[in-house]
Amino acid sequence: NGLFSIMLKFEDINYAVASREDKEMMFLKYSDLLNSLDSGATTKITINNRKFNKTDFEEKIMMKFKGDGLDDYRSEYNRILLDKATGANAIVQDKYITISVHKKNIEEARNYFARVTSDLIAKFNRLGSVCTVLDARERLRIYHDFFRSGEETDYYFDISDKTKKGHDFRDYI
Repeated sequence: NGLFSIMLKFEDINYAVASREDKEMMFLKYSDLLNSLDSGATTKITINNRKFNKTDFEEKIMMKFKGDGLDDYRSEYNRILLDKATGANAIVQDKYITISVHKKNIEEARNYFARVTSDLIAKFNRLGSVCTVLDARERLRIYHDFFRSGEETDYYFDISDKTKKGHDFRDYI
């Protein structure tokens, strides 16, 4: 029906320890970011509190052992990382912006999103935050993890394989 959307993930900024002047500057920059959003589009900010996934953390963040005599240091570093990551009741907070807009076709939507996302990424960078566009697989992973709590490591989805078989992606969430 001509409705297209894009989802971006952004990191938190260190607002709590900033000075008063820095807080005021961050507030003004954040206000500028919010005011730059198109009134013709629907924008949603989502904060997702989820359980810490130790398996994903070990695979993506922790240092791998190499057997080169430095594994004791890697082990200590990994222990420190794990302690920090599981500190706050093992809850991780992810932040997203989803922008939906009505356009005539996908090319118009792509052009619109290219302009909007580059502007948002630049504004988040000025705030000291990192903002990245999520692809379809990453978006589906978020839904999967939300609706299948405890089965986060079981996620596997190959869109080309599923479309060949005539399956709908929503069946796998």
